[in-house]
Amino acid sequence: MPDGLGLRPMTQQEYDSYRARSVQDYAREIAEARGLDDADAVATAEGELAELLPDGLTSPGMHLWTAEVGDEAVGLGWLELRRKVSGVSAWVYDVHLDEDRRGQGLGRQLMEALHEQARELGATTIALNVFGHNTAAIRLYDSLGYAVTAQQMRRDL
Repeated sequence: MPDGLGLRPMTQQEYDSYRARSVQDYAREIAEARGLDDADAVATAEGELAELLPDGLTSPGMHLWTAEVGDEAVGLGWLELRRKVSGVSAWVYDVHLDEDRRGQGLGRQLMEALHEQARELGATTIALNVFGHNTAAIRLYDSLGYAVTAQQMRRDL
């Protein structure tokens, strides 16, 4: 079992690298999920990230962390706090582990660390979206007690 995973606020340099990589990663995901061509997927990803993070790390309500084991950065987590009439909820926008650190139990530790951060920030619920083809993530979220609250489906004709 690896040493425990911790979270610390993401640095500006880490954010700059994350932002560049995340556009490409997210574009690949939405191209498959939404049936977009590469150019439309990249444009959509860039537009959505610009809207969500207009001020980068200081965007209102957004919290971005670097996940570490010891002093080694191994991934990241991104939450938004949403204030509703029913209370404060956290929305998980992104969870990422470096490929060479997957399969070591760190995904569970990362999610549990995000749960703790959300609680400390006042959230009483946490939610996320997961692409249907991401079966490993779906298994993890199921094992952590997440329940399906909405579902989109598509069929090629």
